[in-house]
Amino acid sequence: MLIQNAELKLIRLPLLRPVRTPYGELAEFETLIFTLNSASGAGRAELPITLFPDADLTYFASTLEKEIIPTLENQSISDTATIRKLLGKWGRNPTLYALVEMAWFELQAVEKNQSLTQILGGETVSQQVFTSEDEPELTEAGVPDADIFLDRIQKRFQDGYVHLELKIRPGWDIAMVRTVRQENPSASFHLDFEGALGVSNYDTIFQLRDFFPFMLEQPFSVEELVEDAELQKLVTCPVALDESVTSPGIVAAALRLGSTRLVRINPLRCGGYENAREILAMCREAEVDCWISSPLSSGIAVRANLAFSCLDGFTGPFEYYDLTEYFSSESLTQLELPPSLTLDEENSLRIE
Repeated sequence: MLIQNAELKLIRLPLLRPVRTPYGELAEFETLIFTLNSASGAGRAELPITLFPDADLTYFASTLEKEIIPTLENQSISDTATIRKLLGKWGRNPTLYALVEMAWFELQAVEKNQSLTQILGGETVSQQVFTSEDEPELTEAGVPDADIFLDRIQKRFQDGYVHLELKIRPGWDIAMVRTVRQENPSASFHLDFEGALGVSNYDTIFQLRDFFPFMLEQPFSVEELVEDAELQKLVTCPVALDESVTSPGIVAAALRLGSTRLVRINPLRCGGYENAREILAMCREAEVDCWISSPLSSGIAVRANLAFSCLDGFTGPFEYYDLTEYFSSESLTQLELPPSLTLDEENSLRIE
């Protein structure tokens, strides 16, 4: 296909409530939208700050504008090898390469009049959804308001979410999880540590496992695969990797070590669709479950992740965030919205 030109848009919007990350709170949402244009239409990819909270999106934007876009315009691209060749040294940057590669895959879908899921080798299916709950607002006494948190949990399940991700924070762990389990004895939820633990926290982990979480997500930092493997030997629920899933090589090492029984894949984080498909195939062969990783973003990234999550090998519900909870109505006019949710006969939310 002939790339006529490429475009870039950096969006910054205030958040109605801060998003907590391992690198601090985000009061502002940033996202980078990259577009490849051909005579047939446009292919887009998105890089949200929530996926790389330590990244400088201004730097990525500058590099794309000065170094990458000029090399792509008026070029014929027939495969991903051509993309790497055109990008030169930037083809070795997994994030920048993935952004271009994913936009090119979507442009293929436009040119062939197919869905992105079909281009990737999957079949569109309706999926159940889950979402995340973090530490709530503080009371006047300066402690998290547990009543507000529990009300949110109850509302999520009543609304039709089939599963919840609970963020574990210092001091917001054992008592919180115990109460959630007591109030919801049969509910499905997992615990996300975002790499915050060390081996000195085993006592906390062992107490938390008694409340039957579905999985323990990213307990240790991204490079501590040996520690993950040691923990997986000691617990019956899966140790799940998310932020660690950055390349097929890392996942191959994790599988060899026995570091995980559940892998969360985000195509942009692991270097593009081709890498993500390789990881999915490795996990399928190893009989390790896969869930999609789809943090807060505009509908562009949601649709890309949704298309990829329809491939054979994914076993869990789709991660979804209601943008009206994070953005004002004015801000929402500047974002492409994700697909809407529907309720099935069993009152479960679904997305397609």
